Amino acid sequence: MNRKPKVAVLRQLRKEVGFGCPVKGCGSPYLEWHHFDPPWHVENHHNPEGMIALCVQHHAQADAGAFTIEQLRQMKQAKDEAEQVKGRFNWMRNELLMVIGGSFLLETYVAVSHKHGPVIWLSRDDDGYLLLNVAEATINGEPRFSMEENFWTVHGNQEDVECPPSGKAVSVKYPNGDAVSVKFLELKSEEALRKQYPEAPDALFEISTPITAVEVTYRLKSTGVDIGPKELTVYGNTIRGEFIKGAKIAVLL
Repeated sequence: MNRKPKVAVLRQLRKEVGFGCPVKGCGSPYLEWHHFDPPWHVENHHNPEGMIALCVQHHAQADAGAFTIEQLRQMKQAKDEAEQVKGRFNWMRNELLMVIGGSFLLETYVAVSHKHGPVIWLSRDDDGYLLLNVAEATINGEPRFSMEENFWTVHGNQEDVECPPSGKAVSVKYPNGDAVSVKFLELKSEEALRKQYPEAPDALFEISTPITAVEVTYRLKSTGVDIGPKELTVYGNTIRGEFIKGAKIAVLL
């Protein structure tokens, strides 16, 4: 049996603990899965009733026997409504390649903006590092995801929050099909750049490497805005495959 459970099992485990480590005082969104009833070494299984989502630290403690089976079962009790889920990306660089809706932005601080202000943009801290920001959207009175200088918040009403312990990505899904994701990755060479983005314009492969990229999707289809991994569609108009360098604003909605 494969050690990794199916996607549906992992989603159930995350949801029942409110998308944060259930150990008192923790709440970390960076979750793994733990087999406790029975343990994996006793029986290979993916029965969610005998599993729980925990952060890396408390997973190790659970493996060492810190929690009883009854305590773990109590932690698994589903919350009526998930509280805010929060985290922080430690990816800070002097230069970032933003990948937004299938287009590539370099030395461009504002990726997407509208008349009320920026939607996806970069700012610099006092040490000169670039930090990612995503404006909060409200759909039918329900707040969604937001991000301020690498600190991200899921404000509630989510169907799933996936945040691997590596701390390089977060993915949020909502019941109406809306979704937001952020992923950082290190591209060490032109070859790595070409492998990651084989359909990109030639100008992208002329930039200096290594470079850190951040991929952002912002899929609020109910509002007419769909920034997906391959293209950006706004009110029926589609943009894809652009390389933009040194612009004040890449896309104005």
